[in-house]
Amino acid sequence: MMWVSRMCEEFHCLPSEALRERLIAPCGLLEEVLEVRAYTAAYFSVQAKDAPKGGTRPTPELELLVRQIEGELAAAEMARG
Repeated sequence: MMWVSRMCEEFHCLPSEALRERLIAPCGLLEEVLEVRAYTAAYFSVQAKDAPKGGTRPTPELELLVRQIEGELAAAEMARG
Protein backbone atom coordinates (compact mmCIF):
# COMPACT_ATOMS: atom_id res chain seq x y z
CA MET A 1 0.00 0.00 0.00
CA MET A 2 2.94 2.33 0.54
CA TRP A 3 3.68 2.21 -3.19
CA VAL A 4 0.11 3.27 -4.02
CA SER A 5 0.29 6.09 -1.50
CA ARG A 6 3.59 7.31 -2.93
CA MET A 7 2.28 7.26 -6.50
CA CYS A 8 -0.88 9.12 -5.52
CA GLU A 9 1.16 11.76 -3.70
CA GLU A 10 3.70 12.16 -6.50
CA PHE A 11 1.24 12.28 -9.39
CA HIS A 12 -1.86 13.67 -7.64
CA CYS A 13 -4.06 10.76 -8.62
CA LEU A 14 -6.55 8.41 -7.06
CA PRO A 15 -5.42 4.98 -5.84
CA SER A 16 -7.48 3.31 -8.58
CA GLU A 17 -5.59 5.35 -11.20
CA ALA A 18 -2.23 4.42 -9.69
CA LEU A 19 -3.12 0.73 -9.67
CA ARG A 20 -4.43 0.86 -13.24
CA GLU A 21 -1.24 2.59 -14.41
CA ARG A 22 0.80 -0.08 -12.65
CA LEU A 23 -0.93 -2.71 -14.75
CA ILE A 24 -0.33 -1.03 -18.12
CA ALA A 25 3.08 0.62 -17.68
CA PRO A 26 6.23 -1.25 -18.71
CA CYS A 27 7.94 -3.01 -15.81
CA GLY A 28 10.05 -0.59 -13.77
CA LEU A 29 8.94 2.56 -15.60
CA LEU A 30 7.01 4.12 -12.72
CA GLU A 31 9.81 3.43 -10.25
CA GLU A 32 12.31 4.98 -12.65
CA VAL A 33 10.16 8.09 -13.00
CA LEU A 34 10.04 8.40 -9.21
CA GLU A 35 13.84 8.07 -9.03
CA VAL A 36 14.36 10.72 -11.70
CA ARG A 37 11.99 13.09 -9.95
CA ALA A 38 13.76 12.53 -6.62
CA TYR A 39 17.18 13.07 -8.21
CA THR A 40 15.97 16.26 -9.92
CA ALA A 41 14.62 17.61 -6.63
CA ALA A 42 17.93 16.79 -4.93
CA TYR A 43 19.88 18.44 -7.76
CA PHE A 44 17.94 21.68 -7.44
CA SER A 45 18.17 21.53 -3.66
CA VAL A 46 21.97 21.23 -3.86
CA GLN A 47 22.16 24.03 -6.44
CA ALA A 48 20.00 26.31 -4.28
CA LYS A 49 21.75 25.13 -1.10
CA ASP A 50 18.28 24.94 0.41
CA ALA A 51 15.20 22.73 0.31
CA PRO A 52 12.73 23.52 -2.46
CA LYS A 53 9.89 25.81 -1.43
CA GLY A 54 6.93 23.78 -0.28
CA GLY A 55 8.87 20.55 -0.64
CA THR A 56 10.77 18.20 1.57
CA ARG A 57 14.52 18.03 1.76
CA PRO A 58 16.03 15.13 -0.19
CA THR A 59 17.80 12.40 1.74
CA PRO A 60 21.45 13.05 2.59
CA GLU A 61 22.41 10.01 0.49
CA LEU A 62 20.72 11.42 -2.58
CA GLU A 63 22.29 14.85 -2.05
CA LEU A 64 25.69 13.14 -1.74
CA LEU A 65 25.06 11.30 -5.01
CA VAL A 66 24.25 14.61 -6.72
CA ARG A 67 27.43 16.20 -5.36
CA GLN A 68 29.53 13.22 -6.49
CA ILE A 69 28.10 13.28 -10.00
CA GLU A 70 28.54 17.05 -10.26
CA GLY A 71 32.16 16.69 -9.09
CA GLU A 72 32.84 13.98 -11.66
CA LEU A 73 31.30 16.08 -14.43
CA ALA A 74 33.37 19.13 -13.41
CA ALA A 75 36.56 17.06 -13.31
CA ALA A 76 35.83 15.64 -16.77
CA GLU A 77 35.20 19.13 -18.11
CA MET A 78 38.48 20.44 -16.65
CA ALA A 79 40.35 17.45 -18.11
CA ARG A 80 39.02 18.27 -21.57
CA GLY A 81 40.56 21.70 -21.25
